[in-house]
Amino acid sequence: MARHEDLRGQVAIVTGASSGVGWQSAVRLAEAGVRLCVTARRRFALEQLRAEVLRRGGECLVCEGDVTAQEDVERVVRECVARYGRVDLLVNAAAVQSYGPFEQLPWEHITRVFDVACFGYLRFARAVLPRFREQGHGHLLNVQSMLASGSAPLLSAYSAAKHATLGWAQSLEMELAGTGIHVSNVMVPSVSTPMFDHAPTLLDRQPVPVPPTYDVDLVARAVVRLAKRPGRTSVPAFLQGRLMLWLNGLAPSVGKAVLGRFGARMQTTDTPLARREGNLFSPVAQGVGPRGSVPPTPAWLRFTATLGLAALAGGVLGGAALGARGVARAVR
Repeated sequence: MARHEDLRGQVAIVTGASSGVGWQSAVRLAEAGVRLCVTARRRFALEQLRAEVLRRGGECLVCEGDVTAQEDVERVVRECVARYGRVDLLVNAAAVQSYGPFEQLPWEHITRVFDVACFGYLRFARAVLPRFREQGHGHLLNVQSMLASGSAPLLSAYSAAKHATLGWAQSLEMELAGTGIHVSNVMVPSVSTPMFDHAPTLLDRQPVPVPPTYDVDLVARAVVRLAKRPGRTSVPAFLQGRLMLWLNGLAPSVGKAVLGRFGARMQTTDTPLARREGNLFSPVAQGVGPRGSVPPTPAWLRFTATLGLAALAGGVLGGAALGARGVARAVR
């Protein structure tokens, strides 16, 4: 495993930097001494981010662009190299969602989600990999989702896109073994980003993340840790992270039962909302900065939920063990 504990002077491109994880990751990387090239569709938001980075003593180049446009991707990389002479780190963080039952989602919503949340990562990786090979080093750091290892109702396109993105990243890691180019992934739980304030929905109600919700800075700090020690997959949350992975391995029926019965209700409020397009195809004015309207779940409530989920899992596993013993006795 490579170690780059001192990030000062390194150059990073951060996609999806106008809000959420991209924004906050850029800020934390700048605090660690990384020189930034930030990109997204909203230049006015990127200029606000640049002002924040400069205020903290960092260096930041703004390059407006769309991850679905090949010419934009290539231009961002060229401008970054022209400014700094190289690029050491790519943080793939651009993403969009669309809420609705699969059979009701417009096909163009499904393909657009893939084009941003999956193919956008691939486009930028293909654009920077030749630079990395010339330098003999580089780091692809992908902001993934816990949905890449799971699922949720109403988010079938996004879940599928993140499954594909994680599979690509894991394959690429094998291909790049021994080249000096590293691949890392951070598995993101529900976080307090503005994504839910500008995501399209067919439900006519305000969408919200599956609880519990974590502060976006949890992921940004994980990005910095991975930048220092590349080549890993980080799961920074416990309840909606490591515990869920463990439960899915031991008792997958628990998560399916909960989300299958309550998932739609958990992801919507009673607030009426007509937003069929959101920011899917065109940028919107709202939702600038690291955090959105949904606050993080208090730590004490996350702890209570952890105990409840552990008890539920224990009951399921205990019941399964009793059932297995009963079957064994019947067979004998």
